[in-house]
Amino acid sequence: MTTSNTLQIDLQVERRYRPAADPTLSIEAPVLRRLFEYWKNKSAQQRPCRSDIDPLEIGVDIPNVILLDILHDPLRFRWRLLGSCIVDATGRNVTGKRFEDIYPHPVLVDVMRVFSRSALTGLPIRHVGTGRFADRDYLAYESVHLPLFDARGNVEMIMGGLHFRRLSMGRGTS
Repeated sequence: MTTSNTLQIDLQVERRYRPAADPTLSIEAPVLRRLFEYWKNKSAQQRPCRSDIDPLEIGVDIPNVILLDILHDPLRFRWRLLGSCIVDATGRNVTGKRFEDIYPHPVLVDVMRVFSRSALTGLPIRHVGTGRFADRDYLAYESVHLPLFDARGNVEMIMGGLHFRRLSMGRGTS
């Protein structure tokens, strides 16, 4: 349970995460296009599940891959895997942590909105946006979220990929 002091602090955090959904899947980054093609090949015959995914088949793109566990009732997410490129770009490794344990309130709402789309619809989706992580320069990012299903056809995980590029957003040099 959140105390009122913690909630007040959380509400003062600046919005750093500004995602925009692209359901047309106009994927630009080659690493994300390859990951999407890999998922599409796995889904050609049936809805792909976690056991269909082989990290060796993903190969050199694995540093850009994420895996999210989906917890239902209520809907929640836990980071199962964050590739090393993602950890380097964001400045932290949150593998094994649930969203509500790491994101302050305003950011949590945005992050939940982004990942809920694929979890609730069972459809792949692309997001683009900017963010600032761990007092680093602003980064533009592109992400793709690809649902993985259980035997009953429910989304149980999201496999995804992220690609970052550095932006200059008014950081002065002295």
